[in-house]
Amino acid sequence: MGAMSNYLEQRMINATLRGDNFTAPAVADLHLALFTADPTDENTTANEVTEAWYGRKPTGNWSSPSVDVEGRTRTDNATSITFDAVQDGDPAHTITITHIGIYDADVAGNLLYHEALTTPKTLEVGDVISFAAGALILRLD
Repeated sequence: MGAMSNYLEQRMINATLRGDNFTAPAVADLHLALFTADPTDENTTANEVTEAWYGRKPTGNWSSPSVDVEGRTRTDNATSITFDAVQDGDPAHTITITHIGIYDADVAGNLLYHEALTTPKTLEVGDVISFAAGALILRLD
């Protein structure tokens, strides 16, 4: 993961080059979102899952930043993140998750980072999508 939203890019430029204060969100406010299409840097919220069973999940803590072998600064999720099971009255119902994003709130809020999944995940009724600790890697150049 490493694509920053326009919101975050603008906040960082204003904070580092224009002297504007930027208060980072509290870790407790960081939530992982699932998307059925690219949310884009502009935060296309229409692409976020809207099913009744779905809700963003807290990301928990992130590891201390380090530099990887490619020379990029990185961090990863320190705990696993598990979404509720897919529910629907139609047992043949499926939903395909193609992207994920990190928001600064559990509802609405600002998209901070987003990324396509390496392989889209098609979920059927009863399936659960989960990300193990260390599975979400955020890299910045």
